[in-house]
Amino acid sequence: MIDIDNVLTKARMKSFIFAVSFIVFSSLAHAQSGISITAVGDIMMGTDFPTDRLPSDKGGSLFKYSAERISAGDIRFGNFEGTFFDGNRGAGSKSPGPNRYIFRTPTDFGPALAAAGFNVVSLANNHAMDFGSQGLGATKATLTKNQIQFSSKNGGEVAQFNVRGIRVALIATDFYNGARSITTPQTTYLEIAELKKTYDIVIVSCHAGREGAGAERTRDVAEIFSGENRGNSVEFSRKAIDAGASLIIMHGPHVPRGYEVYKGHLIAYSLGNFLTEAGISVTGISGLAPLLQVNLDAQGKFVRGYVTSFRQVRDKGTVYDSSQAAYTFMKDLSLRDFPGSAPRFEKDGLFYPQ
Repeated sequence: MIDIDNVLTKARMKSFIFAVSFIVFSSLAHAQSGISITAVGDIMMGTDFPTDRLPSDKGGSLFKYSAERISAGDIRFGNFEGTFFDGNRGAGSKSPGPNRYIFRTPTDFGPALAAAGFNVVSLANNHAMDFGSQGLGATKATLTKNQIQFSSKNGGEVAQFNVRGIRVALIATDFYNGARSITTPQTTYLEIAELKKTYDIVIVSCHAGREGAGAERTRDVAEIFSGENRGNSVEFSRKAIDAGASLIIMHGPHVPRGYEVYKGHLIAYSLGNFLTEAGISVTGISGLAPLLQVNLDAQGKFVRGYVTSFRQVRDKGTVYDSSQAAYTFMKDLSLRDFPGSAPRFEKDGLFYPQ
């Protein structure tokens, strides 16, 4: 027999923990004179290619449990892993095959992404061109219509913000050769240095690294996955900071990785998956969905961080995890992979510079 009183008590306790953690989260977002960033990893709201695997209500309920946290930051970032597109495959489109997935989300899902609170996304990843230049163009148009800024690999876009007089730029990079690349990074370092002449804070997003379970450790080496050079995340991030970057946000491995503080600046080596409704595994550690809040001072130095732990549940989106599994996982990885430069971790999701 189910003990209803016990079930209700546990439910109330989870609600209480969530409410208390949000008070802490919100106070951090507004507790200092710099800026706050909320950031998540991969977002893919559902696909209708090659078969219909879309959620109901045009994705409106996917961020039901996380929108309030996302919206708490001045800058609210995610990696948009796919396309907003209503057309068919054309010139430049990718072909599906073994271990190759193609994502097409209808353009009328765009309002749900905006309603969740996001005001900037990365389009520098290995799914932005799933439907060629037409798909990428439709994605950019949908984001613009919904007042979400973006930065892509070859478009040269710089997402720009003025937060209480602090000028902020954000650019997105990936592992493919050419512009804004972790594997051919010299022009990216030069771009960062040039942006730093105009902006007080430069944020760099990077899609890189091996994928899946077993890819959670961070090493100072070039990573190879499926025959591709996915770059040296450690070397790139540190040199990007040397060039003038204030914060590095990485994604791509589909699992969380650890954090490092380098010369007073935070590097998040992978935020994993946040909301990947179909076509991307959410089993095990791939289902951990951290939401990172970072506070930077007016000069871009790391002040404090906070991780709200979520988990992905198929057909329910991203739900709060009172066990704090994502935070604990990333904390442990940070201490293992960066014993001399990991942040100082506190209880309840908080962490600080050493």
